[in-house]
Amino acid sequence: MTPDAHELKSLQKQIARLERQKHDLQKKVNWFEEQFRLLRHKQYGPSSERFEGQQAMFNEVEEALEADAEAQEETPDTEQITYQRKKPVRRPLSKDLPRQREVHDIPEEEKQCDCCGGELHVIGEDISEKLDIVPARATVIEHVRLKYGCRGCETGVKTAPVPASPIPKSIATPGLLAWITVSKYGDALPLYRQVSILKRMDVEISRATLANWMLRTAQLLEPLYEALKEQLLKQPAIMADETTVQVLKEEDREATATSYMWLYRNASHSQPVIIYEYQKGRGSEHPLTFLQDYRGYLQCDGYSAYKKLAKLQPGITLVGCMAHARRKFKEAYDSLPENKQLATSKPGQILTLIRKLYAIEQRVRDKPPTEKCLSRQNDARPVMDKMKAWLEKQAPKITPKSKLGEAIRYMQNQWVYLERYLDSGLVDIDNNASERAIKPFVMGRKGWLFSDTAAGARSSAILYSLVETAKQNGHEPYAWLRHVLAILPSMPKGSDVTGLLPMNIEPQSLRYSH
Repeated sequence: MTPDAHELKSLQKQIARLERQKHDLQKKVNWFEEQFRLLRHKQYGPSSERFEGQQAMFNEVEEALEADAEAQEETPDTEQITYQRKKPVRRPLSKDLPRQREVHDIPEEEKQCDCCGGELHVIGEDISEKLDIVPARATVIEHVRLKYGCRGCETGVKTAPVPASPIPKSIATPGLLAWITVSKYGDALPLYRQVSILKRMDVEISRATLANWMLRTAQLLEPLYEALKEQLLKQPAIMADETTVQVLKEEDREATATSYMWLYRNASHSQPVIIYEYQKGRGSEHPLTFLQDYRGYLQCDGYSAYKKLAKLQPGITLVGCMAHARRKFKEAYDSLPENKQLATSKPGQILTLIRKLYAIEQRVRDKPPTEKCLSRQNDARPVMDKMKAWLEKQAPKITPKSKLGEAIRYMQNQWVYLERYLDSGLVDIDNNASERAIKPFVMGRKGWLFSDTAAGARSSAILYSLVETAKQNGHEPYAWLRHVLAILPSMPKGSDVTGLLPMNIEPQSLRYSH
C-alpha cells in the first residue's frame, strides 16, 4: 500500500470515527432537549394529563397510523362558528339542611292601598334562600346519676347507670371523637391545628391527649376494620396501590427509614370498601400476607412486587393499568417541541387510540359485567390489536432512552397485563380508583408529615379506612362515626359488627341527625 493510500484510509477512519461521535453527541443533545422541554412543561405547563390533540378525528389519526405519517398538519381554513351559551343556574340548597324562617313585613302605616285607601291583606310571599354557617361550638354534657337510699335500713343504695363511654374515664364523647377523627383523617387537619381551634372555643386539650384518644378510638373501631377486610377479600376483583410514610420511633429502624402505607379496594364502584394497611417495607411479602388464600383479579400498576406476588399465588390474576401506560406517552408528547405536539405525532397516535378505549369504557360504565365484557371484545380489542401492531413496528426505530422509547418499552413489558381487562367486565381499564382512594392519605401527610410510632401508623390505617369507606358509601363521615362510637362501647366483646359497616346503613338515616 502506497503512503498516499495509507494516509487516505487513515483519514477515512478518522472521519468515520468523528461521524460516530457526532451522531452520539446529537443523540445526547436530543435527550437533554427532551428532558428540558418535559421539565419546563412540568414546572410551567398545566398539571392536567389532558391530551391537547384529542380533539382530532379518529379516522385522521388512523390514516396517519397506516401511513406512518410524520408530517406537520396543514393549517386549517378559518371558520366562523356561532353557538349559544347556557345561562348558569345556581344549584338549589339541599332540602335536608335545617331551615330558619325570617319573615320581613312592611310597616303598619303602609298597609293601606295607595289607590283607594283600602286595607291591604297578605296575598302571597316571595322566598329567597341564603346560606349561613354556625361555627362548631363546645358543649359540656353533665351526666347526673340519681342515687336512691332506703330509709328503713339506711344501708341499701342504688345509683342510676351512666351510658358506656368510648374511652372510659375520659371527657371525650362520641361526638368529640368523631369530630377529631374526621378533621384529621377526612379533612387533613393535623392535631396541632385542632388544638388551636379547640382553644378558640375555650377548651384546652393537649396534642398528646388528642393523639392518645385517636389510638384508643382506633382500638375500639378495629373490629369494624377487620369486618371490612373480610368483606374486601370476598370480592372477585381488588385494586392495590402504595405510598410512603415516615415513622420516627420504630424498633430496630432509623427515624429516616421509609415505611409504606398499602391500599386495597374493591374494583366494584357499588358499595366501595377501602382498606389501608401499614407495613415497614414495599416487598411482595406484604401484599402476599394480606391477600393470602385470595382468588380473583388484582389490578395494579407495573411495580415488580405485584408480579412476584402473582407468581407466588397462582390464584391471583394480575391486571395492568392503562392510565400508567398512557402517562408515559403523555410525557413523551409533552417533551416534543411545541410545533410538533400534534395528534399525528408518534406519541399523539397512541394517545388517540387510548382515548378511543376510554370512550368505549365511558359508554359501558354502568352496564352489567357480561355486557361490558362483550363490548370490550367487539369494540376495544380491535383498537388494542392496532396499538400492539404500532408498538411492534415503531420499537426498533425509536431510541430506547428517549421518552417515547421508554413509553414503548413500558407498554410492551406490561402488554399481557394491560389487555386482560378485555376478558372480564369485573375490572376497570385502569387503577385510577385506588389512586384516588390513596390521595386523602397523601394530602394529609403534607400536614402531619410523619407518624411518631408504628402503633400510630397502624391506628391511622384503621381510621383512614373507615372514614374513606364511609365517604365513598355516601355517608357524612361525622354522622356515621358518631353513631358507631355511641353503639360500640355497649356491645359485648366479639359481637357481630357487620350491621354497623357503612354499606349496611342507609346514609339518609344518619344525615343531619346530630
